[in-house]
Amino acid sequence: MLRKLPSSVILSATLMLGAAHLCAQSTKQGKFNIARGGILNVFDNAGSITVHAATGQQLIVSSTPHSPKVEVDSSSTPDGRRVEIRAHALPQQKPNNDEAKVDIDIGLPPGVAVTINAATAPITVENVSGDLTLSSDTGQVTLRNVTNSHVLVKGIAAPISLTNMTGGFVDITSNSGAVQLANVSGNKVSVNTASGNISFQGDCSGGGNYVMITHNGAIDVFLPQTASVDLTARSITGSVENDFPLQAKTHTSFVPDAGRSFAGTSNSGSSSVELQSFSGRIRVKKQ
Repeated sequence: MLRKLPSSVILSATLMLGAAHLCAQSTKQGKFNIARGGILNVFDNAGSITVHAATGQQLIVSSTPHSPKVEVDSSSTPDGRRVEIRAHALPQQKPNNDEAKVDIDIGLPPGVAVTINAATAPITVENVSGDLTLSSDTGQVTLRNVTNSHVLVKGIAAPISLTNMTGGFVDITSNSGAVQLANVSGNKVSVNTASGNISFQGDCSGGGNYVMITHNGAIDVFLPQTASVDLTARSITGSVENDFPLQAKTHTSFVPDAGRSFAGTSNSGSSSVELQSFSGRIRVKKQ
């Protein structure tokens, strides 16, 4: 025969569970002195990672575990050249997907390089100027308002989005994740995917080298009429379409094949744009 528990016992148990939940969701903050030109390494498989400009010269890291089965370790070198943040499960704990999540928010001083490794955690970086090396298996990677930076992004099935980036080097490699670039310009902008679609919208300014390659994904490029580009587009077994006013080039490294390739220049042709696909469609349109 089941015995009914007193209401006071039930209330006590409820309060204990509530306290445990609050403990799991509590946010901890750490401040680190990091030298200009130093590097921040972040490891967080699940949850979310957000990087934004700090208001001062210190590195500020806030972390929020989703369960008491995980924790965040931090370390820094005495000279302030390197800081490492690592989220991980506690010994002998086996958190499920939700319990393993840790949300990390980073206030980044200027001139600090960042390396982030994630599995499912989405990565968001905005309003910074340090070099970035970002890797994610499936978590979305979003960059906004990044200037004068060397940006390296690697993804497997992670969607990748870059907006308002100027004056840097951009190198993106993805397996099946879609890549979207809007108002991205620099000395070099390179995108390479296996099956992920590539979308580019901007003027390709800066006299840079823009290369977009996919095996069987689609490439869509939208250019304003003021764009100054020397553009080539080739697909081995796919199709190419052009709805942008280009002056035909008299000398090319390949013989243009209608429906498969084309080449031309617009205005002074200051930036080089190369589009390649094996079996995917390539389309260039006027913005």
